[in-house]
Order: sequence, then structure tokens, then C-alpha cells
Amino acid sequence: MFYRPDERAVCADVIPYFENGEFKLFYLKDYRDPQAVGEGCDWNLLTTRDFVTYQDHGTVLKRGDADAQDLYVYTGCCNRIEDTYYIYYTGHNPHMAEKGLPVQKIMRAKSKDMLHWEKDENFFMQAPAQFEMHDFRDPFIYYDEEHARYCMLIAARERCDAPENTKGVTLIAYSKDFLHWETSETPFYAPHAYYTHECPDLFRMGDWWYLVFSEFTDRYITTYRMSKSPQGPWLTPPVNTFDGHAFYAAKSVSDGTRRFLFGWNPIKDEEVDDGLWQWGGNIIVHEIVQNEDGTLAVRCPEGVMQAYGAPAPITGRSSFGAAQECGGAVTVGDECGRGQVMFGALPKRCKIEMQFTPQGDAGDFGVLLHADFVKNTFYTLRFEGLYQRMSLDRWPRPSLACHTLTDTERPVSLRAGEKNQLVLLIEGSVLEVYLNDKVAMGARMFDLKGAWGVYAVGSPVRFEKITIAERKDE
Repeated sequence: MFYRPDERAVCADVIPYFENGEFKLFYLKDYRDPQAVGEGCDWNLLTTRDFVTYQDHGTVLKRGDADAQDLYVYTGCCNRIEDTYYIYYTGHNPHMAEKGLPVQKIMRAKSKDMLHWEKDENFFMQAPAQFEMHDFRDPFIYYDEEHARYCMLIAARERCDAPENTKGVTLIAYSKDFLHWETSETPFYAPHAYYTHECPDLFRMGDWWYLVFSEFTDRYITTYRMSKSPQGPWLTPPVNTFDGHAFYAAKSVSDGTRRFLFGWNPIKDEEVDDGLWQWGGNIIVHEIVQNEDGTLAVRCPEGVMQAYGAPAPITGRSSFGAAQECGGAVTVGDECGRGQVMFGALPKRCKIEMQFTPQGDAGDFGVLLHADFVKNTFYTLRFEGLYQRMSLDRWPRPSLACHTLTDTERPVSLRAGEKNQLVLLIEGSVLEVYLNDKVAMGARMFDLKGAWGVYAVGSPVRFEKITIAERKDE
């Protein structure tokens, strides 16, 4: 479901391409133990039609040797011109800095079948003089019909006296034939807000254009801007993200009807809850939906929603505190304290669905996951009406100074008396949450044991239509 090659490696940036009913997903394969395979990074190719079953075709664009510019084959794009496929990609070699040469250049390869690629050994693009020489990466190409030319967006950084963390820009280069490029001296987008704009992506839906990129200055997150013109000005919507921290370097592709966004949920060091977030993990796919005002939201792809068996009866029910059941629904919590209802063991691969209706604007409530009340350990998918926030919290916390352990969080709209639809997808340590087919939040849970249930504190909440379905056999 959430693809990862194996325990020794992770999926990093995904470069999506769609053709003949099939999604072809190039991804950066990164090994957890580089000493086992040597330094560097390759592109592998996945294919899927439903985002549930994947075929990994192995390495298709190989890294160069230690002296090559592309020791690390980093992010780029794939385009088809007549009967030939072209990849423009980032050639990264950190050892070039010791020689006074650019660490990053843009390179090119071509293929007839997407499986066998021939590198163009004579093609290189590097940062113009007024930009940082080592930061010039992640090319994305689209066709500008108005001016009959190809445009390449590039993640770069200015050379100037601005603070180090505000030099990030999106550059643009132009070509008439797709082979010869001229980089503009004027940035395509320069908000002077981030260290860099990684993995730029551009697309149109209806009357709006959307510029997508990822940043790690303010937050590690994929963000977007919107405009009525591909030349801008680029507006920042109130909620300008698709997911939380556990969704990065996302790029999109359309199947002609719908548009999907591909990012990754990062693992943690040593794959434990207190470990630091790492680069790469499992592939996550969202379907992009456009709101009436032009802003974007995401929902779970239909193929993923249908990949589970029939909902199983809720068993092992036990209550604590204020909890009342009526007609298949349960109301937990009150103004005086806490209530919870537990539903038995939590499968390692499952989909949980429910509806909830807060009865007031105070308190907090949510879903308990992998709860072991003998050892007093649990995770909490937590909703807080006062802060209009959804987050993943857990207990125990490392010190009393931590009032929460919020690894990931998302802004939500919670109103007393309004019903909400909640979906949780759990696959091993990966958690992906969808609220009302508009808000997504990924997270990680590594202590996989214990039961699950619902709770509320400080105000009653009605939970209904609660179901759990285990993952179908692959």
C-alpha cells in the first residue's frame, strides 16, 4: 500500500509520469546502510494502476562513479518528445566542492522504453554567476503554449547579502527545441522566505495555476501557491499545504481526469518514536481536489479506499468514565471529565472509518491507537476545538516540560453540532489520516501493540458508524 522497497532501503523523491492507464513512478532509492552498496543514489522505476499493487522494475538510471557529476542521481522530470523519452535530472557529487566545482548540475538522459536510459555525456546546465553554484537542482519541464516554448523550473539560491535562510528562488529556463536551454536572470518566483524551493511542480486546474514546492526553513513540508496566470503574481492561500511534516518532496501528475500528488512519509532514526526524522521512507499518494474558491485540498484515492476487506464487527468493547451507547453510536466525555470506549486489538494493516460530532467547542477528543493501559502507553489522534488542530500525540512524554508530543499536526475546522467523516489508514508504522475528504495528515507509530478506541475530555462527543476493515491479501 505505502510502498517501500525493503527494510534496507527507502523511497525518496518520486518523479511521476502517466501513460496508457499506468502510473510510472521513478523514485530515488536510498539505502539505510550506504557502506553495503557504496556511496551514491540511483533512480528506480515503479509501475501501478491503483496505488495499491506496485511492480518495481529495479534501477533504471544508475549513479556515476566517485568522480562523476552524478554520483547521486537526484530529482528531475520525465517528458516524451515524439517517440523518445527524456529525463532531466540533478547530478549531485559533494566531492566536487573540494575541487572548486559545482556540487550540482542538471543532466540529461534519453530512452525508447523508459527502462534503458542513455546519458548525454556532453550536456550540463549549471547555476548562472549570480546564483549559488552548489544549489541548482530538481528540474521540472512544462510546455508554454502561449509562447510556443518549453519552460524548465529549477530550485536555486541567490548570491546576495540576504539572510542565509531567505535566498531560495525558483529559476526558469527556456527552450524552443527541448534540447538547448537559456536560463533567465530573473527568478520565476522569489518570495525571500525560504532556504530553497525543492522539487518545483506546476499545473493548471480550471482557471487557476498552481506552483508546488517543498521547503525546510519554516517547516519540513510541501506547500503551494496559486495564480490566474503562470507568470504570477503567486498568492499564498490561508492553508497552503497538503499534509503535515510527514509528507515531503511531493510532485503531481494527471491521468487526464484526476490529479494525484506523490510524496513520502519519512522514517525515523533506528525506527523508534524518539528517533530523528530521516530522508525518505514510504510513498504516499493523495488525490488533489479543487475547492470552489480555487484553493486545493486532498482526499484518499478511490483505489486505496477499496483495497480493504469487509468492515469487521467491533469487538472487545470496554468503557471508562462518561460513556453512553445508543443505536449503534457512542457518546463519550462530558463537561466534568474524561470518557473513553475501547474496541480491542488493533491490526497492523487496517482502515478505520467513523463519523464524529462535537457537542461543544471546549475540550479535546479523538482516537486512541496501540494503547496498553497496563504499561500506560498509547498514541492519540487528537482533535482540539480551541486550537482548531488535529495532531498525533503520544504517552509517555520524555519530561513534564512537554505538554504534548506533536510530531505532526494540521489545521482543521471543528464546530459544535457539525458531523465529520474520519478515515485512518494504518500500514505497519505508517499512519495516514483523512478528514472530510479535504484534510490529510501522515505520521509514524513504531510501538505496534495494544488496543484502540475513542475518547473525549471536557465536552461530550458523539461517535457513530465506527468500522474497521483489514487489508486484503496482496
